[in-house]
Amino acid sequence: MSLTTHNHDRDAAGMTYVYPVVSRRAGGVSLGINLNPNNACNWRCIYCQVPNLERGGPPPIDLALLEAELRRMLESIVHGDFMASQVPEGMRRLNDVALSGNGEPTSAPEFPDVVELIGWALADFGLLGRIKLVLISNGSLAGKAYVQAGLRTMAGLNGEVWFKFDRATRSGLCLVNDTETDPERHYQRLTTVAGLCPTWVQTCMFALDGAPPRKKK
Repeated sequence: MSLTTHNHDRDAAGMTYVYPVVSRRAGGVSLGINLNPNNACNWRCIYCQVPNLERGGPPPIDLALLEAELRRMLESIVHGDFMASQVPEGMRRLNDVALSGNGEPTSAPEFPDVVELIGWALADFGLLGRIKLVLISNGSLAGKAYVQAGLRTMAGLNGEVWFKFDRATRSGLCLVNDTETDPERHYQRLTTVAGLCPTWVQTCMFALDGAPPRKKK
């Protein structure tokens, strides 16, 4: 396995939940945690590249397996030859652990437990506070108590949220994200998330059938 900025294959390391990628945005290695190995999500974004994406949530998360995979990968990165043998020169730094993958990570009820075990692993490898813990989320489940618990824990682990907010109208959200979410309600979710953990808003702008996004009138 030799990583490139063009290969974000979730199966690159042969693991169920953990996968390394070389990220142009991070300027180094991002260690992904995929909580949706069944390729299921509660949204179906028009630009999504997950193969055979289905509507739904993830299967039960095997926390012991996830922790074992994470620690094995961190051992290879921190104490082994992973960087020298698998990562291009100039990108050989571990930037973050990212809860991302093939669906909405917070749809897993085990989300707060996953955040906790990541924190334990980072502490054991001397990485706590030195690298980021990132959640890439559509924010749709921000009202759930278990999600908020996980976000509070993240805030204490040098965590941050990348919150998807692609359009500011109901019709735009329906078109781009295939969701009936009301934009005002989604703004309230954003406010909730930002109040619990440092948050960035990410938006995807693109031409559709050759036409750029329309301005709201």
